[in-house]
Amino acid sequence: MSEIIVAGAGHGGLVAAWKLAQLGHKVTVYERHARENLGYDQKDPVDAAYFDYAEIEYPEEWHAPNNVITLVPIDETVAPITLPEEKGASTLIVERRELLAFLIDLCEKAGVHFEFNCEVREPVVLGSRIIGLMTSHGIKLADLIIDACGIDSPVRRNLPDFTHIQKELGNFDRLHVYRAYYNRIEGKPDPEHRYYVYVNANGFTWLITEPDSVDLLIARFGGVTEEDIKENLDFVCTKNEHVGHELIRGGKVVDIPVRQPLAVFVADGYAAVGDSACMTIPLKGSGIGYSIKAGTILARAVEADKDGLFNCDTLWKYEHDFFHEIGFAACTIALEKNLLPYLTAKDVSDFIASGILTAEELAELNTDKIEYLRKNNIVSTVKNKLKLLNGMPELRNKGLKIVGWFGREKLVEPLFPTKYDREDVQKWAEHYNEFFESIKTDKLPGEDNE
Repeated sequence: MSEIIVAGAGHGGLVAAWKLAQLGHKVTVYERHARENLGYDQKDPVDAAYFDYAEIEYPEEWHAPNNVITLVPIDETVAPITLPEEKGASTLIVERRELLAFLIDLCEKAGVHFEFNCEVREPVVLGSRIIGLMTSHGIKLADLIIDACGIDSPVRRNLPDFTHIQKELGNFDRLHVYRAYYNRIEGKPDPEHRYYVYVNANGFTWLITEPDSVDLLIARFGGVTEEDIKENLDFVCTKNEHVGHELIRGGKVVDIPVRQPLAVFVADGYAAVGDSACMTIPLKGSGIGYSIKAGTILARAVEADKDGLFNCDTLWKYEHDFFHEIGFAACTIALEKNLLPYLTAKDVSDFIASGILTAEELAELNTDKIEYLRKNNIVSTVKNKLKLLNGMPELRNKGLKIVGWFGREKLVEPLFPTKYDREDVQKWAEHYNEFFESIKTDKLPGEDNE
C-alpha cells in the first residue's frame, strides 16, 4: 500500500485519512498546533446528512433542533423575516474541538499516525510531481500529499505555476469573522426568536440565544476591528435586553474563504481539501459539511487508483465528482455573494422589503443543497421577480447584474473537463477564473458605490 501524508488536521483531511487508513494505506498527519490546542472555542451546526454520506456514526447527543433564522434589515421600517424550518433536515450541533477530537480518535483507531507541533512549510517538488513536504521536523516524503492546511495553506501557496492551482486569494474571497459567547443577564426574558441575523452591505451579524449564554458572530469583508466589535455588541445589547457585555469564551477573529471553489485543486501527487481548496460557503456549517463530503470523495478516488499513480489523471476523478456533487452549486452561491459590493445598506433593506424573494425561497438559499438556484429557469425566474423593483430603477439595475452572471455561468460550466487533459484543464481554469474576476469590483462592501 501507499505512503500518504495529510498536511494539517482539517475536517476533510481527517476524514480522508481515516478512510484511507482503513483501506490499508500508511497515513501520517502533520499538524502545527498541539493536540490540546486544536479547533476554535465554539460550536457549529452541521447537517447530519454529511456524516451519513461519509458513513460516520456520531453520538446521539449531537442531535439538536433545526435553527430557524430571523433576518433583520438595518432599516427598522422593514419588518424582519423569519425563515421556515428546513424540511427533512437533521441538524447536529457540536463543539468544534469535540468534533476534531472525535475525528482524530477515529483516525488513530484506524492506524493513522499524528505528529503534532510540526509546522508544514512548503511542498517538495521533483519534476512535475509533489513528492513531499518541508516541515519543522525535516523533509517528509510520500506518494500522495493531501493539503488540509486551511485558507492560507503554505503548501498551496508554494506550488509551481504549471499546476494551474490558484495560490493567493483576493480580499473579497475571504470573510473576517469574530465569534464569541457573552453572558445572559439574569431576570431578562428570552427574545421572541432564538436566532437573529442582522444584515447589511458590509457583511452580517448573528445572535443566537443559548440557555446559558449568547453566541455573537460579526462577519465583515473589510476586516473586523475592536471598534466594530464594540459597536456591534452595543447594538445587539440595545436590541436584546438579555445580552450582557461579559465575554465568556471565544473572542478570536479568523478568516474563512467565501468564494467559488478553486478551479483546479489536484496535481501530480497532490490534492487539496476543505478551506485549502476554498470549499466553504457560510451557510449552516457548510464548511465542515463540504469538507467531510470532499474527504470522502477524495478517498474514493484514491481507492479507484489501483496502480497507486496518484497523478492528475487519476486524481481528476476527485475534482470531477466534487464539482458535480457540490462545487457547481457552491459557485451559484458565490455569484450572489459577489453582488454585495454593489449594494448599499439601504439597498439590502429595500431588496428584502420588495418581496423579490419569499421567506420560503430565502430559506432555500440557507440550505446546503441549493436546488432552488440550480433550476434551469433561474434566469427567467429572477427577471420576472425584478419587475417588483420597477419603482426602484437603481436597485433593479443592480439586480439585473446577477441575472447576467447566472447566464454567463451557464456558459462556463460545460467547459469543465470530464477527464484530465493538461490543455483542457488550463482552458477551463482560465475561463472559470476570468469569469469570477470579471464580476468583481475593486470596492469592498459598504464603500462608496457611485
